Amino acid sequence: MANLKGGSFDKQLKDIHHRLSAFGVGRHGKSDHKTHSSALAEKRTEMSKSFANYCTDKGFTGKLNEHMTNENIKDFLQERTANLATTTQENYARGFDSMVQGLKEANIDIDANKSVFNDRVAEIKENAQQAEIVTGRAIDNVENVIQNIYDGRYESGVIADVQNELGLRVAEAHELVSNPQNYISNNEVNGLVGKGNHVYDSKTISPDLVAKISAVQDIPTIRTYQNDLVKEGINSHDFRFTYANEHKDDMTRAELSRELNHEREDMTNYYLARG
Repeated sequence: MANLKGGSFDKQLKDIHHRLSAFGVGRHGKSDHKTHSSALAEKRTEMSKSFANYCTDKGFTGKLNEHMTNENIKDFLQERTANLATTTQENYARGFDSMVQGLKEANIDIDANKSVFNDRVAEIKENAQQAEIVTGRAIDNVENVIQNIYDGRYESGVIADVQNELGLRVAEAHELVSNPQNYISNNEVNGLVGKGNHVYDSKTISPDLVAKISAVQDIPTIRTYQNDLVKEGINSHDFRFTYANEHKDDMTRAELSRELNHEREDMTNYYLARG
């Protein structure tokens, strides 16, 4: 594997263009990531220049490809696409991914892998979905609502109780109730994996809730659980909004973000604004 040629970023940008250029070469039956059209060349020129500007702003020197790490690309994509429309953000992330894959195919040494792009696209989609949600997501009289769920189906009540007490997503709460022996010890929850394979910090769980989990006999599917919530006029994610709003004065914003297993504090801010 090799580095881009040139001592300056400007010269390395020319090398990127040269290595990826495949004008006049048909793509039928091929899966390469080369540049086959002037429109794509223009987009990749903009992308590579933007990344070079990002590196300059960060005080980076040397080879651009050496700075194409998961951490730097993640930060770059967040900065570069922050104010773009959802579809444009997603297309930009996928386009940058394709350019990086093309450079790898051209024998350029780059540490970044596809996970950084897949995670960014997933994040963009989640943000777009949540942006459509109206305010007032925190549940009023949540204890009464959970009791109603218990009355309808005990096991669904337990899952709702877990979501409310620990601030978990529905899949995480379902996993915890399904396999408590893997996570609960001495009234602490450890090793629970959240979205994006981010492991939650250790959480304290009440002895009463541990006992309720132990009494579960026939855990419902997530779909059945969600249907039980619909009867109460809520959905599973409302418990996350409730948790955020009930604990916003008990800890710092960074601590609350960790409790919710949010990768960025601005997502926690979103929850608080919509609660």
